[in-house]
Amino acid sequence: MLAATHAAFSTVMYLGGATVFEYKIDPIAWCLAMLFSIMPDIDLPTSKVGRPLFWISVPLEKRFGHRTITHSFVGIAILVTLISPLYFYYPLYFWALLGGYWSHLQIDMANIRGVDLFWPSPIRVVMPGKRAYRLEVGSKAEMIVLCSLLVFCVGLYPMSSLGLRGGLHQILKDFDISYDEFIEVQGANWYTLELKAIDNLTLEHINCNCPILGAWQSGLIIEHNGKVRSVGKSQMQHNLFPVDAVLIKGEPLRVISQRVDMKGRSLRWLVNNLKANHGYYLVGELYVDADKVVNVSQIETYHPVLWGGDKVRLHYARAEDLGEYLNVTAIRGEVVVQFWLRPGDKPVELTFAGGMDGEEVPDVLKEMF
Repeated sequence: MLAATHAAFSTVMYLGGATVFEYKIDPIAWCLAMLFSIMPDIDLPTSKVGRPLFWISVPLEKRFGHRTITHSFVGIAILVTLISPLYFYYPLYFWALLGGYWSHLQIDMANIRGVDLFWPSPIRVVMPGKRAYRLEVGSKAEMIVLCSLLVFCVGLYPMSSLGLRGGLHQILKDFDISYDEFIEVQGANWYTLELKAIDNLTLEHINCNCPILGAWQSGLIIEHNGKVRSVGKSQMQHNLFPVDAVLIKGEPLRVISQRVDMKGRSLRWLVNNLKANHGYYLVGELYVDADKVVNVSQIETYHPVLWGGDKVRLHYARAEDLGEYLNVTAIRGEVVVQFWLRPGDKPVELTFAGGMDGEEVPDVLKEMF
């Protein structure tokens, strides 16, 4: 095969691998794969790699011939031995070199002669088996294959950055894929949901790019028009029914949190005394006197503050979401105050105006000052 065909085929394999296995494209690894896709032809003095390395290619051709030792498992074993240090220090480059080398052997099997993959055994490996379907070097058939490979390269490049699941996700815009992906990666980055949905209460059609806060009841919690809403397939448990949904990765996310013991304290105490230079979310459960709680929210449909029996549950609640629950005093329980920081945000400054058992600055935040 021509050097261009080998380089194109190695690129298809490299980008295809990135699409399926979702590794990050590295320009150096890509170039190494293309370079080593022509390396087996070092046993041919007239080849692209054989001419500059004639002092190796000439003896190889005289001693072994073309498509023998360098096109066999023996050649692969020699290569692995030579590049083995890369496996421990730069594994990505190790696999790029090995994959590029193997791509040469694989496409050469489609040549009329095939390759002596099991050299020194005389058995030749060809693919396909029927001679009429195999390719001659430089023939029109090879030019058609080369053009097809270039088209594949163009098509695979955008897919390689998304991955197979990401590419299918962009095409299908399936909510379940968005949910599954978010569960795997939540907390590492800011994520946005590109959403088309229907409000289960008003039947309003909604189109938005909404920040995602978390997950709830096999659905996602988003912020839409300043309100925290849930998106999911259950019309009884979620506020919005998704029609199309695509998960969009954003900036790195850093979460700073502090636990607050709420025994004998009210949510009003927490809101009034918590002083911070960042917005925050409240997460936790409070056990309260059931006789003193008024049910002001739907138990099944998502709300940042949910009441059930003797328990008040906060799930990504903000001060403005607490409403009638501000005066509820906890018998026991705790609340986690979460600060979500973007790169470049100021350090968190958090104090409790009324004191917190004598501790003004939480331990977890001392290093932030």
